[in-house]
Order: sequence, then structure tokens, then C-alpha cells
Amino acid sequence: MVIIIKYREEVNEEGVIYIISEEDSVCPVCVGVLAVIGIRKRGRINSAGDKEGLVIRRLRCKTCRKIHHELPDCLIPYKRHCAETVEKVVSGGVEDICCDFRIEARIKAWWAAFRVYFENIRASLRIKYGAVFPPDPKPREIVRAVANSNLWVHTRTAAMRT
Repeated sequence: MVIIIKYREEVNEEGVIYIISEEDSVCPVCVGVLAVIGIRKRGRINSAGDKEGLVIRRLRCKTCRKIHHELPDCLIPYKRHCAETVEKVVSGGVEDICCDFRIEARIKAWWAAFRVYFENIRASLRIKYGAVFPPDPKPREIVRAVANSNLWVHTRTAAMRT
């Protein structure tokens, strides 16, 4: 997967949101050129609690032939709720979000389990590549760095095949 920050959302007459990238993505595995091979539907629950349908691009690397999905930074990989909701729950600003306490508890547990891993990756990227991060980055910035460096922990068995 590749997470992008420069994009626009176009809504069609059925209410489906198309994510239109405005940046050139590179393969996080080999830094090769990515070619569009199709699209995929993806759902999200926005910060108001409404379900939305998104259409994202599927990309294949011309060098290593791996397939990636191009996600906007408003999404967290493998999460249904938008990045804004996750950030509010993680930072403790839960008074103005539209999700129940069970979802809050799951998001907090997920962040607690992966925060140290994410921070170690951030430190590694800083040492290895000289990457500069803000002193107190938002979760979406950390997630983007982890995903685009191909270090996201996959939970599906199909992703574990070589």
C-alpha cells in the first residue's frame, strides 16, 4: 500500500467518492515506477459517523511486479474509521466523535499495541535516511511513514506469502 497526501475527492451522482491522486507514487518495496491496473472499492466511516464509499486505485510496480493500493491519508490501513476519528480517540478528544465506547476501546488498544513499533520505525527512518518528523506528529503522519517504507504489519495470510 502507498499513502498519498496530495489528492482530491470527486463525488459521482450515486454518492461514491473517487480519490484522484495529484502525486506520483513510487513502489515502497523497490522504489520502482507504479502503473495503474484498476480500481477497488473501499469503505470508511467519517467523523460524523456516516458510511461512505470510496474508489481507490490499484497499482503494480513495473520492476518487482508487486500490487499496491493507493490510500489517501484520511484513511488508516485496515481500519474502517477515518484518520480524524482515530486521531481524536488517541489524543483523548473523544467528546465530539460519533462512535461508541467499544470502538474507542478498540482504537485505543490498537494504538497502544503498535505505538512503540511505529515510534521505533520513525527513529529508524530518521537515523537511516535523515527523515525529519515534527516533534509531536499526528498518528496519520506516523502511519504514512510506516506504510510508505513497506513496514506495515499485515494481518492477512495472503500478505505473508512471498
